[in-house]
Amino acid sequence: MTSDDIRAELQRLNRLPPWGRVQGDDWDRASEFIYRIHSLDELRRETRRVAVQRGFPVQRFAAYVIRRWYNFHTHQVVLEIFCAHPRVRREANPRHHHIDFYLDGVPFDLKLTAFPRAYSRPLDDARAEPAGLVNWLYREQSREGRYHTANRLFVVFHHVAEPERTWEVRRMFDLIERAVGAFLEKPTLIRADVLGPDGVRRRPQAGAIFCIYPEDSR
Repeated sequence: MTSDDIRAELQRLNRLPPWGRVQGDDWDRASEFIYRIHSLDELRRETRRVAVQRGFPVQRFAAYVIRRWYNFHTHQVVLEIFCAHPRVRREANPRHHHIDFYLDGVPFDLKLTAFPRAYSRPLDDARAEPAGLVNWLYREQSREGRYHTANRLFVVFHHVAEPERTWEVRRMFDLIERAVGAFLEKPTLIRADVLGPDGVRRRPQAGAIFCIYPEDSR
């Protein structure tokens, strides 16, 4: 399946259900098929099969699976957008925990996130002074799975009129391409100030790319 095909499949999703439970290893292992399945119809068939086989509640497991699938494949499309730029080189190991690509030779992890409602400052302030938001995102990241204090680029999404529809901005790929392209033409990086889980303070390179719908909402 081509990149255009997966983009089309992502557009077919009418709603993104809530997780329904805290993300954990048991259901993550059971839903690893999300990585290889691109078709939404095939995903639904496999979800039901696995749920029945393992005795999971079908609707709750389906909600969990669709969120993992959507988040993973939108991430992969955005990663492709980055890697198409001449300043960017993809990390050869797709399972690397801390590196997705190299920008001008510097390694970065890519993180897609909604503008956090819990952040204490408004969106306009975050866009004007992204260091505060970047540091907050490092501090508040999940302690599971991909927690780290290495270099990171955050792509921050927000639907201004209807924040509950921010999930849809993750698949507005034309908007994302413009935002990423503008950033990569003249990257603005900061030094974050992060206290690692080992108690050691680190200063990774980081940046924030804002994908806001509508684009002229500033």
